[in-house]
Amino acid sequence: MKKRFLLTGICVLFAIALFTNCKNDISKPNIVKITPEKYLNLKNKINKKTIIHFWFSYCSPCIKDFPELLKISKENNIDIINVSSDKSDSKMQDNLEKVMSKLNVKDCYIIDYDNLYPNGTKYIDILGDFAKKIELKEYTNPYYILIDASGKTIIATEEIEKLKKQIK
Repeated sequence: MKKRFLLTGICVLFAIALFTNCKNDISKPNIVKITPEKYLNLKNKINKKTIIHFWFSYCSPCIKDFPELLKISKENNIDIINVSSDKSDSKMQDNLEKVMSKLNVKDCYIIDYDNLYPNGTKYIDILGDFAKKIELKEYTNPYYILIDASGKTIIATEEIEKLKKQIK
């Protein structure tokens, strides 16, 4: 009887530990730093209709549009590449992780602040400076670029409604 009780207890503890580890792994978003060079390489490898979505975690319209963007992606079998302009290696990146978890967004790139400003800077214009390096007009958040399977830009817009019209 003691052996059975002990074995049951060990199994319960093992199950709790396993569930806790799995739960943490599933809920933690994947955030990867991206440089302009990595972005251009990633963009050049696109071979399926894809939305490149620029946003940041303190942007109310960005957060408001996320459920609609995910719905568009799912209904039309379109990939999404999320690129955050939150400042990497800061409290902003911590907030990005929290917002992604709430929105159920699993993957996101974050502009590599140290790469963009290797000597530091007093003036920060992450959006503008990153845009210049990837040969994109300066944009605001949110910003959507719809790319076809051949890598050609179909539309680049700040409005999700304009994006939706181009998809349908």
